Amino acid sequence: MFFNSFHGSDAIVNVAASGKKLQTSVRLYVFDGGTIENNDLPSYGLDSNQVAINRLSVPCYLIVHPKGTLIWDTGSVPDSAWTYTGSPILYKMMLIQPNIETDITLTKPIKMQLTEVGYSPSDIKYIALSHYHFDHTGNANEFPNATWLVTQNERDSMFSKQPPAITMPSTYSGLQNNKTQIITTEEFDVFGDGSVIIKSAPGHTPEHHVLFVRLKNTGNIVLSGDLYHFPQERTLDRVPVFDFNQEQDRASRKNIDAFLKKMNAQLWIQHDFAANSKLKKAPAFYD
Repeated sequence: MFFNSFHGSDAIVNVAASGKKLQTSVRLYVFDGGTIENNDLPSYGLDSNQVAINRLSVPCYLIVHPKGTLIWDTGSVPDSAWTYTGSPILYKMMLIQPNIETDITLTKPIKMQLTEVGYSPSDIKYIALSHYHFDHTGNANEFPNATWLVTQNERDSMFSKQPPAITMPSTYSGLQNNKTQIITTEEFDVFGDGSVIIKSAPGHTPEHHVLFVRLKNTGNIVLSGDLYHFPQERTLDRVPVFDFNQEQDRASRKNIDAFLKKMNAQLWIQHDFAANSKLKKAPAFYD
């Protein structure tokens, strides 16, 4: 059942059809999808004199809306690839293209974090990825019942005979069977009320996107995807050497800066380890 408008306070309403409880306003949960260790700073146009911490957080997010749920990005490593022990573990991931090994610290499976806030993968209505790099697709296969929100070009690239670099196709292979809604506009209003908008920001990859979320108490937020990795990229105007198109990335940054000002929104740099460590993690939430 869909609602065109909502009234009243933030009281929880019962949804008899599913037995679930949905808020009458939007909630944002932050999940820990791992930490990438020992990043190569020169590949981001930076050096150790400019960046004190070269670790990158890999969060993913659950947005709970009165009309349904959206998972934005899905972590770095599939839950099925490691065993939870209650303590952080160091996972070594081998990327095929380029042929490099990446160390990732993992603390808790995504599905466990989802369960702790009262949801299962089958409860997720929509899945959207900021882009196809491995550290955003880790658990994409865990949401087969979700409608995948994606551009046609992105989908075609992910399932081409020669997948893009910095990807792990096995982590998102199941999406090929998901119900899919193709995004054809630069701004896609997920729930139709302006509260959750997928916004085009190409350059890092050809079809890279960011996510705008309007929250009643927290205010407006833009989740960066990989528009930036380190905050110093923003202050020093540096772009990764592995961008699909560096100038297009710079243009997208200017576009998003203007959007931030227009919407009076905060930018959450998803990979910013120091900033992400200060955020409330699920089961706590922002509303």
